[in-house]
Amino acid sequence: MNILNLTAGVVGTVVVYRTEKIDGSLSYQIPLAIQCALPVLLLLLTVSLPESPQWLAGKGNVEDARRNLRKLRGSSDDEVEEELRLMKLSEENERELHAQTNFWHIFQRQHLKRTLTAGSFFSLNQISGVILSTTYTTVFLTALGVADAFALTIISSCCTLAGTIAGTFVIDRAGRRPTAFIGMAILFIIDAVAGGLAFDTGNKKATMAIAALSFVFNFFWASSFFSLSNVMPSEMATPKLRHHTMAYTIACAQTTAVITTLVVPQLTSADAANLGAKTYLIFAGCMAAIIVFFYFSMPETRGRTFAEIDEMYAAKIPMWKWRSYETSFELRSRESKGL
Repeated sequence: MNILNLTAGVVGTVVVYRTEKIDGSLSYQIPLAIQCALPVLLLLLTVSLPESPQWLAGKGNVEDARRNLRKLRGSSDDEVEEELRLMKLSEENERELHAQTNFWHIFQRQHLKRTLTAGSFFSLNQISGVILSTTYTTVFLTALGVADAFALTIISSCCTLAGTIAGTFVIDRAGRRPTAFIGMAILFIIDAVAGGLAFDTGNKKATMAIAALSFVFNFFWASSFFSLSNVMPSEMATPKLRHHTMAYTIACAQTTAVITTLVVPQLTSADAANLGAKTYLIFAGCMAAIIVFFYFSMPETRGRTFAEIDEMYAAKIPMWKWRSYETSFELRSRESKGL
């Protein structure tokens, strides 16, 4: 999902780059026409899709669920019936879980730590400094006086896409915490160096170095912090509160997005605080605090079941010990193999 999302971003950047050079109204009409055409295409493709068998099973419409499942799977009747049985069982379990919970349970003492940590991922990655090299890339590069800022914006979006692709291979192989801390340490260093170079923006080499660092920043942000933000909240939440936890996480993300969109221009603009690229130093301070926060609050969830995650939270295992901790499930499994 991330890769497709950012691929669309690259396409949009290229379209704007090419149409910006057109004289007349076509320079904005072409991008708007493409934006209108794509939802129409998606609508036409969506109309032909069968309704979700899981949703139909949850509504008790078993016959339609069976028919749609057969369309989607193309498997034997026995396999379809077995999957349909599991769907109905899953729906019953979900109904029992949700009947005993409501949104405010995510703030109960036993769930509060994981709720705050899950909700922080999207919010904190927005104060890592990435807003300067993604949302405000063109404005930021233009302010630096970099030649052809629009062309460099394409490179910037491609670096973000490359990082997202790399993240799919790194997160599961290296683990969540190593990916997070190596990536965040690099982001902190880039913020500090770019902010320091901003005191010498009269130097063309320093200016180009800041632009290059912003591209490197995009790659490591997308491969670590951003990718983890899409993975960790759903893995950390206890199953019976997962949908409430994700709703809270998205609310936090959108709130932070509004705040940063309003505040960052006030820090960078010449007619406001006029910090320009020096704003990276503020984000370096934010990154230092983020690293400390996640060291004590971010679990290692790679290869863990939801039951194991619940057990370790209940046992109050320190986050840095999760990787080596043996749960009761692992102990029983090892004993059964020994027998």
